[in-house]
Amino acid sequence: MAAADEALTAWAAKIRGLRTLAAEAAKEAAPLVQEAARATARAGTTPDGTPWAPKKDGGRALEHAAEHVTAKALGTVVRIVLTGVDVVHHRGTRRAPKRQVIPDKGGAIPAPIVRAVAEGARRAFARLMGGR
Repeated sequence: MAAADEALTAWAAKIRGLRTLAAEAAKEAAPLVQEAARATARAGTTPDGTPWAPKKDGGRALEHAAEHVTAKALGTVVRIVLTGVDVVHHRGTRRAPKRQVIPDKGGAIPAPIVRAVAEGARRAFARLMGGR
């Protein structure tokens, strides 16, 4: 009976450890989210896959935008940030069309980001429960 008690105690400890699941999932997901966001930027598309408008000369716009995308875990949240001149293009101006690089706050979460977060949560859960 002692082995069963030990097993139950160990299982209960793992369950209590799930209190940190959201933060651990964010940590696991951040690099995956960053790569998903960079992949769409490298492809020249919005986060949901819509192609950006070409430059006036017909060339590809924002060739280095992916290099300016980062994602970090902040507690239970993954924050995606765009820096540099690409921010102006992301928002658009009267002269330049909007070329969305990262998801907009409050908008729908694009499928590649959802998949990245789900994978981060899966990894965190497996680690916390003792599997990998």
